[in-house]
Amino acid sequence: MGLRGRSRFGAEGLVFFVTTTVVHFGKIFALGEQYYRILLDSLKFELNQHRATLLAYVFMPSHIHLVIAMPVNEHISDLMRDFKKFTSTAIRKELEEGGQQVWLDRLRRNAVGRKNQVFKLWMDRFDDLVIDNDDTLRRKINYIHENPLRAGLVERMEDWKYSSARNYLMNDHSIIRVSTEW
Repeated sequence: MGLRGRSRFGAEGLVFFVTTTVVHFGKIFALGEQYYRILLDSLKFELNQHRATLLAYVFMPSHIHLVIAMPVNEHISDLMRDFKKFTSTAIRKELEEGGQQVWLDRLRRNAVGRKNQVFKLWMDRFDDLVIDNDDTLRRKINYIHENPLRAGLVERMEDWKYSSARNYLMNDHSIIRVSTEW
């Protein structure tokens, strides 16, 4: 599969809207706060490692959306590869420690027929869109913030703990720092 322009765009330090999803849209993160914490800790680490800036995010029970500004010579593909690899391993370990056999079996089934893979959490690829203007940036951030509302998880978007709506509407950066001044 081609990079769909990722190496060219990533080298130019652009902003990306990214979506990645659990295989078969499994709602694994709904198992508990510890699974969302794994996502948060890994995202913080990878943003730092790749010198990237988080402009918006939402962690849903089966997928995540991010808006990330990548610096020159850093690539969104590298950040997402590292994020997905670490979270897959950490979530598998958490499932094992928590005795979540049904989910462990499901992740094993997801990996059947895949060379050198025993467990599979994430779909193979991720979707990304280069954001090249403020209007598109606003629309994508609004889409992210409204995601928990559309899913019926909360009545107000700032009530979803794992969303940058809290950063924008409440100036609450206690979960993760988000650059809200752009």
